[in-house]
Amino acid sequence: MVDCDWSNLPEELLRLIAVRLFSVVELKRFRSICTYWRSSISGADKNNPFPIRRLIHFDPCLNTKGSNQFYTSFRLVILSRAAFFRVTPSSSSNKGWLIKSDTKINSGKFRLLDPFSRLALPHSCESLDLLEFTVSEIQESYAVLEKTRGRTAREFKKVVVVKVGEREHKILGISSDKNIKSWTGIDWSRLKEADHQFSDIIIHKRRTYALNLKGVVCLISSSLKIIEFGPLFDETVTNGCFIEKSLVECCGELYIIERLFEENSRKRKADSSDGNGKGKTVGFKVYKMDEELVKWKEVKSLGDNAFVMATDTCFSVLAHEFYGCLQNSIYFTDNEEKMEKVIKVFKLDNGNGSIETMSEPCQSCFQMFVPSFL
Repeated sequence: MVDCDWSNLPEELLRLIAVRLFSVVELKRFRSICTYWRSSISGADKNNPFPIRRLIHFDPCLNTKGSNQFYTSFRLVILSRAAFFRVTPSSSSNKGWLIKSDTKINSGKFRLLDPFSRLALPHSCESLDLLEFTVSEIQESYAVLEKTRGRTAREFKKVVVVKVGEREHKILGISSDKNIKSWTGIDWSRLKEADHQFSDIIIHKRRTYALNLKGVVCLISSSLKIIEFGPLFDETVTNGCFIEKSLVECCGELYIIERLFEENSRKRKADSSDGNGKGKTVGFKVYKMDEELVKWKEVKSLGDNAFVMATDTCFSVLAHEFYGCLQNSIYFTDNEEKMEKVIKVFKLDNGNGSIETMSEPCQSCFQMFVPSFL
């Protein structure tokens, strides 16, 4: 076997490796190998696949072009990126924890967030020793935040950043009035072809999809044209429950999640001025596209997968990769007006679902959200 001096790899080869890395964390580990590797890709290098993004301000206020609504509160609001990580002990990488983090606006320091919201965890650590833990980014999310308070601006339900070309990005969001709007660099403009209201938006295989309130999946082109992509969703028998639909990617395919709220949630939602009064979740249904029948079919089992439903994104994980994670389940919190969210898990159980609430951090099925280093 021939020994190889990795510190002497050609700089062109190192750059080819760097542009194939998945996240900022992987780039930091790449640059920590040796001085030569670190100098091959610097933070300011034009070849850096993860350049420091400038802070995007939506000033002076959330101005909605072509709408009767005009937000006159002169709050400074910004685009904020958060990321979900799988953290495993370096000594054993079979199972890990799920954490969520962003950076503090003023200092740029790392901080941990509640996995299901944008609330900062109290007394959280600001650094991790990468010799003791292996950190892998698995999902990103975006939100419009109030700069002074750091909380989510109520005018937007969901925000995504769409990559256009090598260095250009477009910002799309679903507003509180359920319209899709794009940031023009000056103000928010409603998409002209958006005839329906929408409940969710997602980036899937580098394409942008949105789900309208009728259950039709639409493709949003790079020129911001809306094209109906999937068949009409069959009306669900709700027995009076209020339903909210979301999109999630799992094993490279799109799924629709129906979230059912208790019967009196409909009145509570109508009475709520900020749209956060949905009330108690009573169940979920999951659907997947049947390409042969060209219709959405209910999924009774997710196999080894579990869904995580945060306020700013939904995504799937492999249950066997996380401590205590239940396969064939959905982790979520009810939108209660409390600073500390209560984590819950819905078990599909072949269509006979049940909900369990986290009462103690030591409960095994919630262990993935309670890392040992906190």
